[in-house]
Amino acid sequence: MLVKEMADEIRLRRVRVASSRNPTSTEIPPIGHEWIYRFQKRHPELKTCYSRQLESNRAKEATPENIQAWFDAFRTRLIERKYELDDMYNMDETGFGVGSTQSTRIIVDSTQKSNWKVTAGKQEWITAFECINAAGNALSPMVIFKAQNTNSAWIPKDTPQSWQFSTSTNGWTSNSHGLEWLKRVFEPESKKVSGDRPRLLIMDGHSSHITGSFIAFCIDNDIDLLILPPHCSHLLQPLDIAVYGPMKRYHALEVDRYSRAGVKRIQRAEWVELFQNIRKKALNSSNIKAGWRGAGLVPFAPRKVLDSLPFNSSQQPSTPQMRTPNQDLDLSILRSSPPDGTELRQANQIFNTALASSGSPASPTRRYAKRMTRLVESQNAEIALLRKQLSDAQEVIETRKKRTKGKRVKLQGGGKTEGEKATRTATQTPN
Repeated sequence: MLVKEMADEIRLRRVRVASSRNPTSTEIPPIGHEWIYRFQKRHPELKTCYSRQLESNRAKEATPENIQAWFDAFRTRLIERKYELDDMYNMDETGFGVGSTQSTRIIVDSTQKSNWKVTAGKQEWITAFECINAAGNALSPMVIFKAQNTNSAWIPKDTPQSWQFSTSTNGWTSNSHGLEWLKRVFEPESKKVSGDRPRLLIMDGHSSHITGSFIAFCIDNDIDLLILPPHCSHLLQPLDIAVYGPMKRYHALEVDRYSRAGVKRIQRAEWVELFQNIRKKALNSSNIKAGWRGAGLVPFAPRKVLDSLPFNSSQQPSTPQMRTPNQDLDLSILRSSPPDGTELRQANQIFNTALASSGSPASPTRRYAKRMTRLVESQNAEIALLRKQLSDAQEVIETRKKRTKGKRVKLQGGGKTEGEKATRTATQTPN
């Protein structure tokens, strides 16, 4: 329970203060099992209750009253502390099922009863901490693998040196990871930008974030915590609004690329390279600023969120746009060799149209010509797909050849390491 954690943090501070003043002072005893009950008796205005599940309460918690209270709290802190855009941050973690992909719209043979696509399959869970500020910038990520120790073979040589890596027994975050991220990523990187200015850190109330030691560290380092209302992150958290959605879609596309290349299992080093690619696309300044704007925070516009709630929404039917007919194509394309699929398809369309309107040759001949043009288009498309698959497969093979030249080394520091250390170790290891 958070109250007990905070009380224990206060106790530890008293121990440190007492020891600094008098090394022989008596140690303050730890908090017992009955402390929380005695605390409640001393504060009858407080009560305990069971927390409720997320999905069943999202609609109930996202009320205009709760949302307005959140914006009031944000505005109050903004007025009191006068944060710069560079000093307002939003942090959250997101998970990736390695090998998992998403359903996509495809075109298949209409006679097929089932439409499947082969994927690498879900192999493990990897979690990443991400943090963005209102100026449109992102801090370095902290990636958590399912393992006991990090390994240099998992971290490609081109990995940014500021990236941090950690481990857990299941690839998920624990209470210690939030504090680890705060000390290894947020404090040093945001301090370089803000200097002595106060910083605002917006987060959800997940137990891995809000611990006694986490809160104490923030107090000691002039970091103001602002906790999102329960079950409202889909409306109020910039990362959820405009960053994580694109990131998951790009991740699915990258996994599909490996699957098309015949890769049955994505290696961790390959996943780190994949993750670098999707971060460049999803964590751009435009998406980050759109997240803060969509959350109604920068610029400050609470009505943007409040008006989107079911209680206040007034959906107006959209006017369908009229489709414009295709312009007539230049018949000169029939006398040239179509360089790509688009021009080939256009040429075939013109050819068949001209053939049908001429009245000759006979109908069987026209049907044969139409069938042949379709066959040419189909084979042209198949060749293009095979070329793409071959290119992807060659890229994966070449990357694996380069990576396997090094020697696997268990990195010092157990489950914690950073990109710079891993890259340096991999570089210095003899082949």
